[in-house]
Amino acid sequence: MFPMMNSPHSNGAEPGSVPNRPLRLLCMLDELDIGGTEQQILELVRRIDRDRFEPMVCCYRHGRKAEEIADMGVPVFQIEKTHKLDAGIIPRIAKLLREERIDILQTYLWTANTWGRVAARMAGTPVVVASERNVDIWEQSYKRVIGRYLAGATDKIIANSEAVREYLLGRGGLAPEKVVRIYNGVNFERFEKPFDPLERRRELGMPGDALLAGVVARVEPAKDHDTLLHAMACVREQTSNLHLAVVGDGRQTERLTALAHELGIGDRVHFTGFRTDAAEWIRTFDFSVLSSVKEGLSNTVIESMAAGKPVIATAVGGNPEVIVEGETGFLLPTREPELFGAAIASLVAEPTKILELGAASKLRVESLFSVEKMVDNTSGLYLDLFQNGRKKAA
Repeated sequence: MFPMMNSPHSNGAEPGSVPNRPLRLLCMLDELDIGGTEQQILELVRRIDRDRFEPMVCCYRHGRKAEEIADMGVPVFQIEKTHKLDAGIIPRIAKLLREERIDILQTYLWTANTWGRVAARMAGTPVVVASERNVDIWEQSYKRVIGRYLAGATDKIIANSEAVREYLLGRGGLAPEKVVRIYNGVNFERFEKPFDPLERRRELGMPGDALLAGVVARVEPAKDHDTLLHAMACVREQTSNLHLAVVGDGRQTERLTALAHELGIGDRVHFTGFRTDAAEWIRTFDFSVLSSVKEGLSNTVIESMAAGKPVIATAVGGNPEVIVEGETGFLLPTREPELFGAAIASLVAEPTKILELGAASKLRVESLFSVEKMVDNTSGLYLDLFQNGRKKAA
């Protein structure tokens, strides 16, 4: 067990029974900007039962999601870090936890999972839940060691896919009951608002009869847009009516723009940069593509399927838990542009198949990945931890 610096229940309600007031929940993330994890936090605090929970959010760096959450009336705290290894942030977090009498701390991703869990034990926060959201094939060994060490200071760890859960257990040092899988949830309302899909196509200057594939993702190495561009180049002759929209921004945008021109597809690949209207872009696509080399559970995949779009994606992380091969899309090995291109060409050759796979995609996501199910499962976990007390690490 991680050493306790204060009484483990000195800060809030005593686990074992739910108090006659809303439990004070603090969700903590490094940065609250646009991203899949940020969207899941927003949906959780928006929809969680306010008769049972009083949600708050904390971050080290503000961003656009912080403003959106604050506009909902949910308090957003910022605890600034002076540098990457600013250990002084721990007592500042602990101070916030004590002053706000937090009953449940929910942390997300490496930085918040690390500093937040240490601070929670200092503050005596009653229930601590961490969230891991990636099968990190590039994870440094020191992160694995620290993760195993801090597991003793954690009541439960939420994995957002079975692949992430298996990855965590495979690192060793965790009892199976310590890690619970709760899938990401989709807010279907984002894909039902009135919208003219031709608006975005006109923005790209596309021909009216062209097909549009699209990817919504940060333009970073883990998403491996190189494979996608090479795939488009492999089949450019047989898919002359196909365009690609790359929605998002990142460190590799300039290099990839140049690569598209080198491959002879520069006039058919459109880099939109950062956008806040991702749902509308997804609805504009005929189908979605994702060539990542690592994922946890891709929000782009489940959101595309929620919009009734088939998805061609690499078989990494939780993607095989969402996409049914040949029924809702296609799953491919990483870094295989010729195979990826062949899957793209097969859809372009059969437009009716795009509609069939898209309809099946929507039905699958509606049954398994609703935001209501995510919120119910998460809040149910919180209540169970209070009713049954802290679970010790094996």
